[in-house]
Amino acid sequence: MRSIIKKEVLQSNLIAILDDRGNAFTYKKLANEARELSQFIVSRSVIFLLCDHQTETLKFLYKVFYLKSIPMLLSADMDSTLIENLIKIYQPQYIYCKKTSQFAKKYLYNIEFDTHVLLKTGYIEYPVHPDLALLLSTSGTTGSAKLVRLSYNNLYDNISNACQKLVIQKGQKGISPLPINHIYGLDFCLWHWHCGATLLVTEESVISKKFLEFYKKEEANNFAGTPYIYKILKRIQFWDSEKVGYLHVAMSAGEQMPKEEQKNLVFTLGDKFWISYGQTECAYMISAMNFDRNNIKLGSVGKALDNVKIEINSNEELLVKSKSVCMGYANTIEELANGDINQGIIYTGDKAWIDEDGCIYLKGRLTRYIKILGKRVNLDDIEEYLRNKFPSREFACIGSDNFIVVFFTGLEENLDKEVSVILDRYMRIPQKFIFCMSLKELPRSNTGKILYTMLEELRIGKTGIGNM
Repeated sequence: MRSIIKKEVLQSNLIAILDDRGNAFTYKKLANEARELSQFIVSRSVIFLLCDHQTETLKFLYKVFYLKSIPMLLSADMDSTLIENLIKIYQPQYIYCKKTSQFAKKYLYNIEFDTHVLLKTGYIEYPVHPDLALLLSTSGTTGSAKLVRLSYNNLYDNISNACQKLVIQKGQKGISPLPINHIYGLDFCLWHWHCGATLLVTEESVISKKFLEFYKKEEANNFAGTPYIYKILKRIQFWDSEKVGYLHVAMSAGEQMPKEEQKNLVFTLGDKFWISYGQTECAYMISAMNFDRNNIKLGSVGKALDNVKIEINSNEELLVKSKSVCMGYANTIEELANGDINQGIIYTGDKAWIDEDGCIYLKGRLTRYIKILGKRVNLDDIEEYLRNKFPSREFACIGSDNFIVVFFTGLEENLDKEVSVILDRYMRIPQKFIFCMSLKELPRSNTGKILYTMLEELRIGKTGIGNM
């Protein structure tokens, strides 16, 4: 099992984590704490981490990787019934969560931290593949049982090549508001830890005065966000000559950035502004690029990393060949013991084209995934959830980045409002991105399949939807 962090870093006195309260933790200190933690965790056990952005959680995540246990990263904000379902399916030996979590009342305390606790579930150990390093959901907040199985080699290959591309190195400091249960946010942490750089940790919002003060005090070099976050930063005039002066990399990914916003950021940040593209199945980064002001390549998501080979098939689908490609998926506990099914090749589900300079341009998706605020959402999962919630109704969903249209049968008053509230509350999809349309019946083919192309035509005909 290959270590994700360079060997010379693991026992160093370089600072791995520094928070806005002045708490600093060296790599050596975290290693010592990890060895102490090992007496409470059975080797190669599966641990559900209900993730937040507190220092305690970032430290625990580091130590779990150090001990080579297998973390399954979930948002602490995910609806508890969805988490319960995943617990039943995958039977983790441990759960890490806040003391205030309802799970802390259900399972036995194994070890207690300041504000969090490691719970022992009582589930027995079961076979997992020796290369398995990380489990991540394929669909963000929808609670799907389908997990991506990433190996140590997958993570090391991607992280080391990303660090080489971005020139991330010791002495640098990175800060990001991205959630660590999302591959993009997680990789930002791992880039810094891999090289012996410092991860700056704060729970403050990017629009808060305290975030700004912490950023300036520590002279953060590296930043990562989604286009939505950059839009917020533009509104509050976050970027100025002082911050740009000590900036090394400002990364945008998670969804397509509008061309005009991309152009503005290149003129504001220069070649320090990067756009990248990736997928959970590829341990995140597939391509990345910064831009010359005279050759911005508007709409491009950059060139493939050195460890990635890309092809476009007859369906215009982007094909990735790389050691970073995940071992495969899991839908059941037994599949955690499976080996490398993908063999370094995966079809991304994204339609794309490549220009003469090797720059990738995305044209849309072949799959039923969209992204809301950079988080991938499976439309089929939403349909199934709503059908179970309202069994007397039929549902169909379409959408694109940052909007979902939910079609339902019947003209029941206020159902559209109820659907929006439910998806916001239980799947953490903000209501402002949800649009509802009622139909007498869903359009279907002769074989009974929903005709999503006809629903798309209805969507286009409805003023305002998808024109944000």
